[in-house]
Amino acid sequence: MSTIRGRRPRRLSPEERKSLTHGDFWIPDEEREVYRRALQALNEAEVPYVVAGAYAIYEHTGIYRQTKDLDLFVEPTAVIPAARALRGAGFTMRLEDLHWLAKAVSGERFVDLIYGMGNGVAVIDDQWLMHSRPGVLAAQPVRIAPAEELIWHRLFIGERHRHDVADILHLILCVGDILDWERLVGRVGPHWPLLLAQLQTFSYVYPGYRTHVPVWVKEQLIEQARAEVVRGDEEADVTRGTLISRFSFAIDVREWGFYDPRVELIRHTRNLPPIRAIADSDVWDERSEERFEVRETSES
Repeated sequence: MSTIRGRRPRRLSPEERKSLTHGDFWIPDEEREVYRRALQALNEAEVPYVVAGAYAIYEHTGIYRQTKDLDLFVEPTAVIPAARALRGAGFTMRLEDLHWLAKAVSGERFVDLIYGMGNGVAVIDDQWLMHSRPGVLAAQPVRIAPAEELIWHRLFIGERHRHDVADILHLILCVGDILDWERLVGRVGPHWPLLLAQLQTFSYVYPGYRTHVPVWVKEQLIEQARAEVVRGDEEADVTRGTLISRFSFAIDVREWGFYDPRVELIRHTRNLPPIRAIADSDVWDERSEERFEVRETSES
């Protein structure tokens, strides 16, 4: 687990400690057994995956929060082998949303198999595993998702009921000085304004830790922002708001007539051969069929 370098943060009060745990990642016994069974099945089947979600955040920052599920990120080509292994271990397999999400269900507990971004911007690729690091969860050896990919993924989570700004800022605070910033900037690509916004927020929230972000990163992004100002409104009828919150920006599409790029991104993803193979597989016990067709609204 990484520690904050440089100035030592103030000591937490007893009240603050109630929301943070600085010991082991604690999982209730019943939940732990479900996770152990799932991870063991995948390990024995030699299915490549990385653990993301709350446990990955804990590994990088030390911040603990209870979670009701386990997020496992896999490449699309690994989804069917993973589903078969989990089904063989007694899980009910549900194809939840064709272009990015399946679930392995055991009673009231479940494990998410995530193989893409919900907005269709990207699918999980080999970089997640290549840059991961070893860990142990529920007494099983696992690989922990890299901080760079976690930040990239969380840039697009801006729903009203869930906003991952705190996760992003805590990752920069705790491991920003050792991040591969060049790789992160490359990952973000054309969505760089989202990263710049978070870096500006980081400077505001943690003014004493600005050195955690290399100067060249902000200079490059700010220069891109200057160029965009000069360029003007080339796409005035487009909203990319649906890429960070499909619900909050639904009105833009449904009532104000903005074009929603999310629809085309999801349609493209669902037509990829590995995704079509997932759709055609007989491994699924349940399917959310109504989610398979991309609607001409931001509901998709």
